Amino acid sequence: MAKSVRTDMLTVHAMGWNHRKENGLHIALSSRFKRFTAEKTEAVTESLKKMQDQLNCSDDMLELWVDDKQWASKGSASASPADAGCLQISIEALFVSICQKKHYLYRQNDRNKRRQKIFQKIAQENKRLLEDIHKYNQQPDGDPIDTNKVVEKLSTKSAESMIWPWQEPNREEKQILVKEMMQHCQYLKDSVSKVQTLMAPVSLITQTGSYPNGITEEGYKGLMCLLRRNLHDLRLKQQTVAGPYRGILEPSPRLVGGGRGQGSRKRLAK
Repeated sequence: MAKSVRTDMLTVHAMGWNHRKENGLHIALSSRFKRFTAEKTEAVTESLKKMQDQLNCSDDMLELWVDDKQWASKGSASASPADAGCLQISIEALFVSICQKKHYLYRQNDRNKRRQKIFQKIAQENKRLLEDIHKYNQQPDGDPIDTNKVVEKLSTKSAESMIWPWQEPNREEKQILVKEMMQHCQYLKDSVSKVQTLMAPVSLITQTGSYPNGITEEGYKGLMCLLRRNLHDLRLKQQTVAGPYRGILEPSPRLVGGGRGQGSRKRLAK
């Protein structure tokens, strides 16, 4: 096989692979996101089942406890996402500060009076840390922090290896997947806008009947037909990805808005 023929064949295969990847991108991203969610749900369900067996708690009693907890949560002011972020930063900072003070307690301080002040500072920060963890665990959303695990980590030399619930690999992976979904939707939205921009001058030339650049009337009509076909395919892709993405990208439904005709364009233009 000649080198030029082999190069052309590789190019054709690469184009086909890219085309298949683009058509199945929404399925791959949504499936990966749902897999992480399903794994988390299974782990929580198994943990809840073990706790029920240990406490000899029936499903009816558990449902009653959930209703009471939801009623109590409605009566109290829940923390906002900004408060949750501040608590996360405060918890991480206090934990690192306590670890550093314990690490350098006997290495940089040779006076008992100085060490006594540092002991008091550690006790104060430890109290604040436990209070912030308690506040964070009272929030309705988010994974709770195991206080006993934090205390155990602080009492060992490997305290710096503490991994908080908001630092879990699956959480970061899900954030990356959501970002990729947003970028995919934005790409389709921008592609529709570009095709519509190209269609405007071609439509004007066809209506006026003046055909520049030596292109015939049939040529402009053929170009207009290709642009309409491309626009139709892009809108069809938007409708296709709307189903898998709508539940995941609920905060930004405008990016996955489907529909036909002018109504779809209005939703996408928001």
